[in-house]
Amino acid sequence: MIVVTRIPTHRNDGSKISEAEITRILDRVRKKFRGYSYEGPSYGAWVAADGAVYEERSFRLEVVVPPEKVKAVQMHFRKIGKQLGQRAIYMEVREGGEIVDLE
Repeated sequence: MIVVTRIPTHRNDGSKISEAEITRILDRVRKKFRGYSYEGPSYGAWVAADGAVYEERSFRLEVVVPPEKVKAVQMHFRKIGKQLGQRAIYMEVREGGEIVDLE
């Protein structure tokens, strides 16, 4: 299974997220889920239920896990979103992906 979220470059209050903090987040993801893919940047926007508009630059964070670990990844991604001061996060789960060991 592939689980995807977005890692923003700034918190919702506009403050920049440091490279050191992002590095720590990625290290934890790698240790917990045995790898990740981190791509970007890309730009996007969303409108909250109260009408607040959030435009941001973010990076795509993706992990490949067996089906029984999907919920653990989702919970971990939610914690990252809260840590980064987000009101909401994008999350995608889909079938596919495989790490093929060549040794």
